[in-house]
Amino acid sequence: MRYLLICAMASEAEGFRAMLASRTDEEILGLRFSSGFLGDTSVTVVQCGVGKVNAALCAQTALLRFSPDVVINVGVAGGVGKGVVTGHVVVASDTIQYDFDLTAIGEEDGLVSSCDGDLSRNLYRAACSVLPESRVSLGRIATGDRFVGDSETAARIRDHYGALACEMEGGAVAQVCARAGVPCGVLRAISDNANEHSEVDFPTFLASAVSDTEKIVLAYFSQKV
Repeated sequence: MRYLLICAMASEAEGFRAMLASRTDEEILGLRFSSGFLGDTSVTVVQCGVGKVNAALCAQTALLRFSPDVVINVGVAGGVGKGVVTGHVVVASDTIQYDFDLTAIGEEDGLVSSCDGDLSRNLYRAACSVLPESRVSLGRIATGDRFVGDSETAARIRDHYGALACEMEGGAVAQVCARAGVPCGVLRAISDNANEHSEVDFPTFLASAVSDTEKIVLAYFSQKV
């Protein structure tokens, strides 16, 4: 099976690139796709850039060029769920684009895209093999084109949309994969609490959050699921 790892930022992608054996690089539309092996697993790694348009463009390009069997969107997020704080990890059961709003014409608020159930459960299991189970959650991740740094917005994302974490790419990747019929998972380590302290917390906890995602993905591949 061929896996595609999509990361938004260089800090999230470069560690995976450095791990690839027999690595080759290919540039398409300004995106650098690095392909190789993590253990005996065929993996392509790409940094998509921040935001939903970048994520969707990257995911669609990768699906057409590399035909991955599985897509995993990996990175960091703000914690909005009760008790979901820095040092925790969330595996998405589904995603919701909370800035997709057609309520004025009678539609539901938000756009939901499901993640692959088996993939999500196996990512959860891998996360629990790396971190204490109390620091790992399986649930909804919210996606929108903004960095959330205020408690009011975080509370709305939690209470209105039922999300545990918020970020800027997962919902777009999941939407593209759902349309293509390709299994997708979203894995997020919590780098900040999506509140007034986020500007300080994000750079402080970014490196440790990224390290957690790297360990979890490697644990997932070692399960040979």
